[in-house]
Amino acid sequence: MKMKYKLYIVIFMVMCILPFAGMAVAKTETTTENRTMAAFPSFMEEGKWNVNYLQDLGAYFEDHYAFRNLLVSVDSQIQAKLFKTSNMDTVIVGKNDWLYYTASLDNYLGQNLMSDQEVYNAAYNLSIVQEYVQSRGAKFLVAVPPNKNSLYGENMPYYDQSKVSSERNYTNIIKALKSNKVAYTDLYQLFSNKKETLYLKRDSHWNEKGSLLAYNALLTDLNKEHELYETVPVLRTKTEIGDLNKMIYPMWSQPEWNYDYQYKKNYAYTSDTKSVEDAYIMTTNKKAQGSLLMFRDSFGNTLLPWMAQSYEKAVFSKEMPYPLEKYMQESKADTVIIEKVERNLKDFITDPPMLTPSETKLSGEAKQVETKTTVHVGVSEADTAYTEVSGKLDSKYVTPGMKVYIAVGEDSDQHIYQAYLVNDDSSDNSLDTTTTEYRLYLPQETVDTKTKVQVYVESEQGLYLVGQSLKGE
Repeated sequence: MKMKYKLYIVIFMVMCILPFAGMAVAKTETTTENRTMAAFPSFMEEGKWNVNYLQDLGAYFEDHYAFRNLLVSVDSQIQAKLFKTSNMDTVIVGKNDWLYYTASLDNYLGQNLMSDQEVYNAAYNLSIVQEYVQSRGAKFLVAVPPNKNSLYGENMPYYDQSKVSSERNYTNIIKALKSNKVAYTDLYQLFSNKKETLYLKRDSHWNEKGSLLAYNALLTDLNKEHELYETVPVLRTKTEIGDLNKMIYPMWSQPEWNYDYQYKKNYAYTSDTKSVEDAYIMTTNKKAQGSLLMFRDSFGNTLLPWMAQSYEKAVFSKEMPYPLEKYMQESKADTVIIEKVERNLKDFITDPPMLTPSETKLSGEAKQVETKTTVHVGVSEADTAYTEVSGKLDSKYVTPGMKVYIAVGEDSDQHIYQAYLVNDDSSDNSLDTTTTEYRLYLPQETVDTKTKVQVYVESEQGLYLVGQSLKGE
């Protein structure tokens, strides 16, 4: 065998062995991807042999092999520069050095959108939340930051030719919120009316000027007096390292321009806060008035300082499902804001907030019908302080515009509540659009499996008793 072939074999073997052997001295311990790294597997789990041990071991090696971040960065550069594509499933390489989040692609193409029923269910659920919040004397507002490519799609790659329709979840949900009289701030209209770009090129979020614009709009819609920050000095710095940039190029960065507003921060953290990424944050500002409870996602990271500056007390949570009733009781908030990015609107029909809705009454006599509606009563897996009354609705009685009521108990001890409409999140992260379920949370001590439960559906066709669980069954 010629020497050059032997050299090729040696080089190839070294390249294959190095990532594994190098783990002894240079094991990868961190990732910039938006996920948890695989843990080293155990031979035994709960006293039994782990049948997935080899598979789990492979996943561990895939995450922790030596020089992983460097190799990912090199591969990303090659694919982006030569082939104009991405080696990361989570990132889309666009034109002019723009990066986009892959999770927003379906919405951009107008495909796999929420169905009419799902859109209605989401708005209907938020109307229940709004009624609960307002019945306790607090203001309520919903804000949906648009996907980056919903506003700035001109730098998306070749996908334009694959567009199925011009529909988007955002415009559909806004129509439904308006129809259900849910208070909202139309951030898409707000941003699309601005000529300048207010999102970052290599990040999935708005820049600081964009977050200030959103903050002013939210507080204006809440009729709350607030500082506009129109006269504060602003520095323009090229130091921002975007989240998408970190995902696709973990070993080196390409900073971009952002804004730094030079104002005095009067708020302080009252929780053990390490960063605005924390899931639960409490703040106080003795120079401000009012109390805020804000459920938010990563778009709320840059909103948080503006909002904390505007309220005497504020609570910011990323927990899902939202423990809304618990946090309202604890914080005594006079304002509740729900901020949810466009690409995650389906959360409103998979994980609606935890709360006990106000009691209500049926609109009249109901007609009892035989249906396939199911009834289940049990302790909630999301929070054991609640009993969950849930089940699948017979599809014959599922229509946009419907309402579901749950009657708990009998005679003078009967209580009636409006229930959420939910869609099950399946294992492949898609939704079963053919099945609508109902869900009601009640304090655990108020209902159990021996309590009589009746399920009513109200629609344009009338009021129907579609399912029940008799006492003692």
